[in-house]
Amino acid sequence: MQTGGDTSGTTTIEFVYDPTPEDYRTAFRRFTYGTWPGRGTVLLTGPLVGLGLGGSISWLRGFSPNQTLFVLVAVTLALCVMLPRVNARKAREQYEHMEAYGTCRTAVGEDGLTTTGGELSSTVDWHGFPRYFETDQLFVLTTKRTGMFFALPKRGAQDPADVDRVRAVLDRHLKRL
Repeated sequence: MQTGGDTSGTTTIEFVYDPTPEDYRTAFRRFTYGTWPGRGTVLLTGPLVGLGLGGSISWLRGFSPNQTLFVLVAVTLALCVMLPRVNARKAREQYEHMEAYGTCRTAVGEDGLTTTGGELSSTVDWHGFPRYFETDQLFVLTTKRTGMFFALPKRGAQDPADVDRVRAVLDRHLKRL
């Protein structure tokens, strides 16, 4: 539903929804395996840190070449397995934060978005989440460095055309991943 109640004269688009754990699992999974920043974390950070850490351990302990190879492989594999699990934990934590809102009302406008629910309210301008991506069910706003996500479920649209209107607002203000 569009409303013109704000003082700046801009139109806001309201979404009403109950956040679910699946919203955040989907957001993190899609980010990790479907965007370049996410893939970079899995494909580069795990192996590079693993090789550096394994090499340092081997050098400090004076391991033989065979022991060094074993340590490099073991540490690298451990980090590559651990990174997606860290994202799963982040997804749970972010859902738990949103769960406190109960039924959310998120108003999207030219200045940013405001989410209210229960006795809680938060407003974020577009600088807070400079990037976004989209799935079939969600708009997902992301930060650059902190790994924070805001999942806006499309099921909360009051009118099917609101999904296109929100996409247009996000395209004007954020970088699409």
